[in-house]
Amino acid sequence: MERDLHIHTFFSPCAEPTMSFPAILAAAEKAGLMEIGLTDHPHRPGLARHHRALDDARDSHRGPVHVWIGAELEVESLGRLVVPPPELPLADYVIAAASHYDIVGRPPVADLKDPVAWADRLLTDLENVSGSGAHAIAHPFYAYALMRAVPGYPTARMDDILDEIRPRRVERLVEMLAREAIALEISPRMCMHLGLESFIETTYGMARQAGVKFALGSDSHRTATIGHLGQAEGLVQRLGLSPADLWSPTLACRRK
Repeated sequence: MERDLHIHTFFSPCAEPTMSFPAILAAAEKAGLMEIGLTDHPHRPGLARHHRALDDARDSHRGPVHVWIGAELEVESLGRLVVPPPELPLADYVIAAASHYDIVGRPPVADLKDPVAWADRLLTDLENVSGSGAHAIAHPFYAYALMRAVPGYPTARMDDILDEIRPRRVERLVEMLAREAIALEISPRMCMHLGLESFIETTYGMARQAGVKFALGSDSHRTATIGHLGQAEGLVQRLGLSPADLWSPTLACRRK
């Protein structure tokens, strides 16, 4: 792995306070990375200001690791992210988080035990990335741990939800991603549930055939995981991905 495009600094409330620019760079060099992307959440005021500080830090950085500034933004509705990308002028790229239901603060479906409702919600939020300005989608279809984060609610089984995801909607989703040049992330989160990993492998195989590219991201909130995909390394190998299949922020710059 030479590129890790999903790393959170201390600015993200979910990250450890030790995730400073120097600490992240040191971990990236130790992991042998050539490129990293810093993708903070906008969950506290001042993300654009934080980007200015990161931009100053990377301007003074002298080392082998190229630093990209990104952002991980929740999907609010069709074509709309929680922060419009133009409000983050220093962001080289934006990844859409389509299933952060633990962060929203309210149940994502009326009946959490209904796998049909869950399947529809997951697909709808992915479809809503269309026209948003996002360059990639963070951990798509991942909701396993997030469902468990809703306190006091019995919820549907992940396997039952996956069974209710309609293949034709997935095909149309893949067609949209290819048409709009939106990449899919490969993350350790893809492999936290056996059924999800199998579903992702099938879906990503279809996406590869359609010309969709794939972004590698550890989704690191601490330095120890930077540059490591864990079990998702096996997914990369089984899909037979070549360097030409992998997305880079250089493609985002061209898209602008």
